[in-house]
Amino acid sequence: MASKTLYDILEVSLNASIESIRAAYERLSAKFSECSANPDTKMQANAITEAFLTLSNPTKRAQYDKALAIRWQPVIYSVEAVEPFWTLPKFIVLLAVIVAFGGAYYKYDKDNKAEARLQAERVIATAKAKEAEETAKAEVAQDQFELAKQQEQTLQQERQRRERDAAIRRFDFEQRANRIENVVSLRIKEQDERRAQQQQQHEDAQSAAAVRLRLAQEKAELCRKERERYGHAISC
Repeated sequence: MASKTLYDILEVSLNASIESIRAAYERLSAKFSECSANPDTKMQANAITEAFLTLSNPTKRAQYDKALAIRWQPVIYSVEAVEPFWTLPKFIVLLAVIVAFGGAYYKYDKDNKAEARLQAERVIATAKAKEAEETAKAEVAQDQFELAKQQEQTLQQERQRRERDAAIRRFDFEQRANRIENVVSLRIKEQDERRAQQQQQHEDAQSAAAVRLRLAQEKAELCRKERERYGHAISC
C-alpha cells in the first residue's frame, strides 16, 4: 500500500474529475465495507477513505500533487566532508519542534479531514436529493399520464354509452313507428274490407230489388193477360 499513490488506491487517473473520484470512492467503499471484520480489508477501506478525503479537497489535492511531483523528481545527492552538526541540545530542540509541529499538524489534519468528510457527505446528500427530486418528478409525470389515460378511457366509455343509448332510442322509435304503421295499415285494410262488404251488400240489395221488380212486372203482365183472356185474373 505504501508504494501506491492515492490515485492508485482509488483506481483513477491523475487528472480525474471530482465526480470520477466520488464514483470510485462509492464503488470501492461498497466493495470493501462488506468484509470490514478482516484487518487487511479494514486497512484498505481506511486507505480508500483517506485517499478520497485528500483528493476531494482541492487545497489538499494540490498540496499532494505538488509533493508527489517532488517525490518523482530525480534526487541529486552531494557528498561533502562536513563536521558533525547534530548535537544533543540541537536534537532536543529539533525533537520539541517536531512534537509541537506534529501536534499542530495533527489538529489541522483532523479538522481538514472532518471538513472534507462533511463536504463529501453534503455532496452525496445533494446528489441523492437531486436524484430523489428527479424520481419524484418522474412519478408525478407518470401519475399525470395515468390520470389523463384514465380520463380518456372514461370519456370513451361515456361516448360509447351515449351512442348505445341513442341506438336503443332510435330502435324503439323505429319499432313504435312500425307498430303505428302496421295499425294504420290494418285499420285502412279493415275500412276497405267494410267498404267493399257494404258495396257488395248494396249491389246484392239492388240485384234482389231488380229481381223482385221483374217478378212483380211479370206477375202483373200475367194477370193482365188472364183478365183479357178469361175475364178475371187467376194468379192475382
